[in-house]
Amino acid sequence: MNLLHLQALLLAIETGSISAAARQLGKKQSQVSQWISDLEIDLGVSFFDRSGNKTTLSQDGEKLLPYLTHSLGQLDKFVQNAQELAKSEPTILRIGMENYIPDFAFTPALAAVLDIVNLNLEVYREEAGQLEKDLCEGLTDIILTHESDTIHHTRFDYCRLGYYHEELVCSPRHPLAESSSLNLQDLSEHSELVWGDVSHGDENGFSPHYGLFADINILIAMLKLGKGFAFLPREYVSTLVMDKQLVSLNCDFEPVGIKRKVELCWRNGLTLSKKGSKVIDAFKQEHSLI
Repeated sequence: MNLLHLQALLLAIETGSISAAARQLGKKQSQVSQWISDLEIDLGVSFFDRSGNKTTLSQDGEKLLPYLTHSLGQLDKFVQNAQELAKSEPTILRIGMENYIPDFAFTPALAAVLDIVNLNLEVYREEAGQLEKDLCEGLTDIILTHESDTIHHTRFDYCRLGYYHEELVCSPRHPLAESSSLNLQDLSEHSELVWGDVSHGDENGFSPHYGLFADINILIAMLKLGKGFAFLPREYVSTLVMDKQLVSLNCDFEPVGIKRKVELCWRNGLTLSKKGSKVIDAFKQEHSLI
């Protein structure tokens, strides 16, 4: 069974057209069509229902598509891992951390990585979508992001590390501080101060009224002045709560605070090198998440 024929089949399914798959492969449509026909004969199934000039994925094709996608994905990993084994040990690793994941969560891990002999680090901050794009395009080696909705990543290796708590806080002078327990309606009547990227806006907040701050120090200053409420990492506000500059609020929908889960992702084959394996182990063992 020819690998290129399988790749052509997957391309035809993804593009919805054998001619489009042929163009991407730089082959003639008749040649790609023959490859797919040969596969159907060899395997005894029809991947497409053909009616005139119209070609649609058959029921058998729909059932086999997940296996085809998985198999070719595993083959890509095999090739990437083999290429990594052929290389020497890395001397530079690039690590991307999602904006607004607290520094304290990974300070011990980064300190451990810096102890690895003859390994240089480049650490940067970026939005989650760009970080994943960087990883898939080979522009970075490791990324740390808030856990996505993806059940299983197929383009890189990953593991779930844990979570940190975000606590609901405001000034003791703010009207919300007078309530023993809050609901969503209570929050919607006041301004939410959000730590985030000003270029993305706040589409999923708890209030239609908000202030968006890229700098957490400015946000906390506004909190102290009683200008709103905020969900912030517990470690960033615990001292302020103890000093009574801020108060911790109870809410019926998140009684123990919001859990922000974090995952570690790395390029295929990284752990086949000794240094790469040490770095991933450091993040798994030395983080400060729960």
